[in-house]
Amino acid sequence: MQNIKFKSLLAIVVLTMTLFSSCDFTESDMLAFKKEEDVVRNMASITSTINNVYSYLPDGYDRIGVSMLAAACDEAEEVNDMESIQNFNSGNWNAFSNPEGDVWTRNYNGIRKANVFLDLLEKVDWTYLKVGTPDEYARRQKLTKMHRYEAHFLRAFFYFELIKRYGGVPLVTRAYDPFIDADTLKSMPRADFAKCVDYIVMQCDTAAKYLEPDYNTTANNAHIGRATKGAALALKARTLLYAASDLFNRPGNIRPELGYTDENRKDRWILAAKAAKAVMDMSPSIYGSHNDYSALFNLGDVVSKEVIFEKRFGSTNNFETLNYPVGFATGKTGTCPTQNLVDAYEMKFFSASDSRNGKAIDEAGSGYNPLSPYANRDPRLKKTIVCNGEKFGKDNVVVECWEGGAQGLPRKSASKTGYYLRKHLNETLDLTLSTGTAKKQWIYFRFSEMNLNYAEAMFEAFGSPTLTSATDGLTVSALTAINSVRSRPAVSLVALKSTITSDEFKKKLRSERRVELAFEDHRYWDVRRWMIAEEAIGSDVYGMRIEKTATNVYTYTRQKIETRVWSDKMYLYPIPQSEVNKSTAVKQNPGWE
Repeated sequence: MQNIKFKSLLAIVVLTMTLFSSCDFTESDMLAFKKEEDVVRNMASITSTINNVYSYLPDGYDRIGVSMLAAACDEAEEVNDMESIQNFNSGNWNAFSNPEGDVWTRNYNGIRKANVFLDLLEKVDWTYLKVGTPDEYARRQKLTKMHRYEAHFLRAFFYFELIKRYGGVPLVTRAYDPFIDADTLKSMPRADFAKCVDYIVMQCDTAAKYLEPDYNTTANNAHIGRATKGAALALKARTLLYAASDLFNRPGNIRPELGYTDENRKDRWILAAKAAKAVMDMSPSIYGSHNDYSALFNLGDVVSKEVIFEKRFGSTNNFETLNYPVGFATGKTGTCPTQNLVDAYEMKFFSASDSRNGKAIDEAGSGYNPLSPYANRDPRLKKTIVCNGEKFGKDNVVVECWEGGAQGLPRKSASKTGYYLRKHLNETLDLTLSTGTAKKQWIYFRFSEMNLNYAEAMFEAFGSPTLTSATDGLTVSALTAINSVRSRPAVSLVALKSTITSDEFKKKLRSERRVELAFEDHRYWDVRRWMIAEEAIGSDVYGMRIEKTATNVYTYTRQKIETRVWSDKMYLYPIPQSEVNKSTAVKQNPGWE
């Protein structure tokens, strides 16, 4: 029996030993390993195997067909009506067909390969190097230890990706043989949501205990893109924030796999705040704010203290080709920001003491001018979104979003909303040249998110933006945390005042998160966990109709461009019906039966 199990394990290892091409930290090209001793006695094979586990991390750019997930909520609209993302917006998805694809299988494949890898490491023994080559022994010991706890982190990451979509899921915590253990796997039920959260937290704590604080401070940055202590703590913080949120704390929940059934919610918020604070406390030695909001999303080879965990890509222009405004060496565009999002950006004037600073555009005395709607706004607006009359690209061409303009309707594939995406795009590229490429990275966790996570958890725990709790080690108020994001040099918005009411603060906090983290795969999940998807996903999507009346004179009319479909059953994804059918224990989520 043991030999059969090992052969199955070895077969999985050999099949998964491919290069992780999107990262730069592969030790060497893979060899063809056929024997047990070849696998466990070769450092290159071990490194390449964990690299393959990394390959199951989600893509950030255009990962649903050619669209960003932002186009399935009120952040954006996909130009092409035939793209698969539109099935989310029309309600045309179910347990048999999901626009995101089979994320259940993808994440369980990642979990399985992490489990197999951890089993493999139990057979690794470098002691034969200890006497003759002590330096090599030390190097391999260190790498093996790092890879072991990377696997713990990645396994936790994949489970988080599952529970935020489905609620509690089967907890597969070791490598099962798919043939010998088929009956065991078939009868494995969904674990309680609380148990899944506890397991993710345990994996994060284990990884954080043994991983390096950060690799960005090393001389040669050889391990950029790998999991660190900070990454593990950040995943823990986000997991606990989600776990404390409305979606998983619904009153009257009688199915524990869908969320919590107890009433200890304040305790959950405090745990979330503590977890975020642990990352914040790694500043300024490890983490901090990036001084240029635009540059943060086009770092190339630059290392930033803002970044906690990322996926780095080689030179490419795929995202630019799909999302440059039409007419910029491309005949199409894709993900275009909505007026709903544009309206969220506050007013900003030259003097911090100006009474108009920090007000919403519909707030009395804001100074908002509908004839010049993008003037005196939060600087992140124009660093995230291309508005009419703004310059874009390497030649600083003025973008014409007005009807009949070079980038406006009725031009084919022009934006329906009157806006184009700027965030994540490298504007220095010439897409007509084969050399018009640049390195990119997708940021999973960054420092500003941790401050916003902390602010939300503290506010929800104590019901006040100014309260702290020294006994819990929570000595920073929610107000201070959010102001650290708003007031940093890259943004320089007026700080929220201590006199702000709780209702006003909650509104500002959610708006700040919406603006700061736009197009980073947060809004789609935030509106679900806050249970406001009916208004943020299922309501009307707006754009701006722009008409040119004279030279540099335009009229701006807010207009509805789409009404989207929402049903409360969509708060949780349906488990793929194929998984339900082959299991004797997995129960489908409500409404999708």
